[in-house]
Amino acid sequence: MSFPTPYAGTYYPIYNSGPNQYIPPTESMPFDKISAIFVAFAHAYPTQAGGAELQLEQGQPDEPTRLPLLTSTARKVNPGIKILISLGWGKNDWDYISDDYTSGVNSFPASVVALIRQYQLDGFDIDDESIGGSSGFITQSNFNAVIENIRNALNAASTKDNKPYYFTITPAGGCAQVDSTNMKYFDLINAQCYGGSFPSDLEGLGYPKNQIAWGIDTEPTTPDYPAQSDYEGLAGIFNWTLSADSAHNYEYTLKIASDVGYPPSA
Repeated sequence: MSFPTPYAGTYYPIYNSGPNQYIPPTESMPFDKISAIFVAFAHAYPTQAGGAELQLEQGQPDEPTRLPLLTSTARKVNPGIKILISLGWGKNDWDYISDDYTSGVNSFPASVVALIRQYQLDGFDIDDESIGGSSGFITQSNFNAVIENIRNALNAASTKDNKPYYFTITPAGGCAQVDSTNMKYFDLINAQCYGGSFPSDLEGLGYPKNQIAWGIDTEPTTPDYPAQSDYEGLAGIFNWTLSADSAHNYEYTLKIASDVGYPPSA
């Protein structure tokens, strides 16, 4: 399936606190100008059975209350908003996911579905960076197999629950782990244009342009915003992060909505 467009996305951290991390959601925030929220972050953790399980970040005890508050607040303002949980980076996640796959336990895809159902979310995102480094190691062939298994698990859950569950990825550094084999399993690819990944990299693989988004980072004093020619024909634009953009009075969140045409006019 394709991700809903016009697309005006944002990441929303639920770890720590402060203008560049978690801020309490309120109904005065511009959720009506946001089509999709990617919640940062969940992580993979090893289980006693030898598998791996997706959980909200360990060491962040407020996340289990922050996430429901975010979803309820955002949906009250914008009932059509999509909310996905994002698998974070830098905590050896892919070591555990790789072990889960190669051991034959294969519990990780089911845990993705379980967490999505537990928090009544709309899908799963992968923050695709530092794999082979601080995010852990997995071979490309095993990565592709895991991606296929997650897609199949989401499809089965979608059929049973009678609602779509979206699967997205957000690469940094070219295509990162996205390749011509696994790209068909993603409904949307968020290019971290602030992290060396660009839509042209993904188009070069043959991925549909209208399922790729341009990404901006709103943490700098003056974010690098794309020209119209950069995002024309793409699914839309997303920003990292809504909380960082609060320091700009949501200037860039509102600009994204205006430029991509969200919400669409009646």
